[in-house]
Amino acid sequence: MRQTTLFFAGGGDGKKTKQNKNKYEKCPVCGTMHHVVRLQEHVNECLDERAKREEKEEKEEREHSVITDAEKTETLASKNYRKRKAFEEKEEMPSIPIPTIPTAKNNDAFLKIKRGSIEMSKISSPSHISGHKVIENFITEEEETELLRAVYDMSEQTWNDRNASGNGRHNGKSWGVNADRARRKVFKAKREMPEAFQRIVLEKLRANEYGYKGLREFGFACNECNAIEYVREKGHELRPHVDDRILSSDIIINLSMVGTCIMRYRMNKNQGIEIAKKLPRFSLQIQGGRCRFEWEHGIRNEDLIDGKRVSLTFRCSGRGNGKDGMYKDVVFEDPPRGNGKD
Repeated sequence: MRQTTLFFAGGGDGKKTKQNKNKYEKCPVCGTMHHVVRLQEHVNECLDERAKREEKEEKEEREHSVITDAEKTETLASKNYRKRKAFEEKEEMPSIPIPTIPTAKNNDAFLKIKRGSIEMSKISSPSHISGHKVIENFITEEEETELLRAVYDMSEQTWNDRNASGNGRHNGKSWGVNADRARRKVFKAKREMPEAFQRIVLEKLRANEYGYKGLREFGFACNECNAIEYVREKGHELRPHVDDRILSSDIIINLSMVGTCIMRYRMNKNQGIEIAKKLPRFSLQIQGGRCRFEWEHGIRNEDLIDGKRVSLTFRCSGRGNGKDGMYKDVVFEDPPRGNGKD
């Protein structure tokens, strides 16, 4: 903002004298001579022009700086390309393409997942739960059989009674990193995720976002999976809860196998706002945005429609370990002895 300086000519009584009619003074901005009657108007014009000129110069300087940086980057890239080309020709080796698809360890997956879930929350959802989506027939019956074969491989680990977690009685298994809610840390994996999980579920997400932004990055960054077996005759259930808001990312996906169930969402347990969602066999459920953080979800025993259900829940865990929520900065520690979901 310019500062306006006032200039006065003439006597202290403010009366125009004959002498002032022919008086000229120098402009303090540009140095040109002007009649005292128009001097103030001219000074204001000079100040305006100088402010516009300075603003234009600053803009050109910023643009030049950006262009210079881009030229430097382009020059460096050209040099690297020539060096690599010369080496390949010398060694008579085929050119190795530079991968353009991000991997779980070199991209800020958590940030992209977060942005995607926020954007999807702004879109009107047919389920009336912002950020919620169900993809029916995500897997085939043959793919389900292969996934269940990995789930029920007892040589690797046996089922746990998860009632101790406070989320209700059901059987559980885990693969990938270990999110320890008590210690508020995520530890290195004791058991790697089965190859069938990667190929049948995660690779589909890497190739197709299914209209849900951030889902592709989720497919690359996913590092944790747990299976839950629900049997109605045994009184199994999933009590209403919200998955850990800090240790896991902004999107969580859940695959339904063996049978269909009803999952109930509760916005506010005090007001009792509840929406029931049917999760068909073979379907994939996505929880993101407001659905992920503001709605509790659970499964009543009587809502196990077919009497039995096996689910696979996939997460990107470790945001609490990283800097500013960036997956690439996450460093996992070795799990403490006696800790883990065996």
